[in-house]
Amino acid sequence: MRPPLSLFLSALLCFASALSAVARDVTFYLVSDAHVGMIYKQCEPAFTAEDYNQNVVRTLDALATLPGRPWPKQGPLAEAMKGKGAVPAPLAMIVAGDLTEVGSPAQWKDFDRLFPWQGEAPKRFPVIALAGNHDGGSKTGIIRQGLRDRNAAMLKAGLLAKLSADGLHSAWVWQGVHFINANNYAGDVVKADAKPGSMWDPEKSLAFMKEYLASIPPGAPVVIVQHLDYSERSTWWDQERRKAFYDVIKGYNVIALLHGHTHAITKLTFPEDKDYAAFGNGGPRFDCFSAGAFKREGVIKGQPFPGPRNPCECYVFRITDDTFAAGHFTAGPEGWNSTPQAEALTVVKKIR
Repeated sequence: MRPPLSLFLSALLCFASALSAVARDVTFYLVSDAHVGMIYKQCEPAFTAEDYNQNVVRTLDALATLPGRPWPKQGPLAEAMKGKGAVPAPLAMIVAGDLTEVGSPAQWKDFDRLFPWQGEAPKRFPVIALAGNHDGGSKTGIIRQGLRDRNAAMLKAGLLAKLSADGLHSAWVWQGVHFINANNYAGDVVKADAKPGSMWDPEKSLAFMKEYLASIPPGAPVVIVQHLDYSERSTWWDQERRKAFYDVIKGYNVIALLHGHTHAITKLTFPEDKDYAAFGNGGPRFDCFSAGAFKREGVIKGQPFPGPRNPCECYVFRITDDTFAAGHFTAGPEGWNSTPQAEALTVVKKIR
């Protein structure tokens, strides 16, 4: 006997519902190390904070041209994005720390103006910002308080899903992908030679991360972002702290670790080869991405300031259905990074 039409339609609806639960299209951008308010005294003429902030504006204007651009013409990113249209506008742009040069009230005011959390269409995107080591002390700093105020407003607007008890660390969900902001770094213990309340106080960001991860559905994809890099060469990582972080995340489907701080455009792996054995061979390893920086390096005394950097450095991430794709955009003549390292920076992988 054939099943009744109502049973068939019910099964079809269940199938369609299951498909819609899996289908996703999430785009976000990663930049870092804006260093708003930077002064260059060695160049000719001296480059003031106002001059530097104008370069920040020019970089942001370059980033504003990204939505609607075509993807690279060849390579794995081109193949993965075939038939999926041009680069979308991001759900948000993440700024991974060192928002300011010295964490002063004036510099925070400029950052808050140049990088509005709600965005200002069409040229500015919504911004999720992290504290970095250049952004002053933790509990009493103007930057931390400004970030708490922004977080509270974003939570009220529905852009964030959860805040830590002190309002500094945050989590949000985009179409089933869970994001965690640990600010300067994920940890619970102040750096050995530092004081509580200093920039090296992680303010129990690892405890917040652990609590949040325990609340998400099994197997849900996770992205974690902090300012400091995940290498042991970072100024706060020792094996004990790095392993504590690894032990918290190793049981979860972490699809990307994002960071800034190094001013280098990199795609690395955590844990690294040389310390993998210390963390337990056979455990998972995670992809790490750093977008670079706004700040120009290597200014030569007596030479003119060389202008914006590259003119921008931005990682573009798109998660469609079960595919994670990452490419590096520079807004240079080729648009996408065309240096010899571009292949190593491009990642396309399947996720659960």
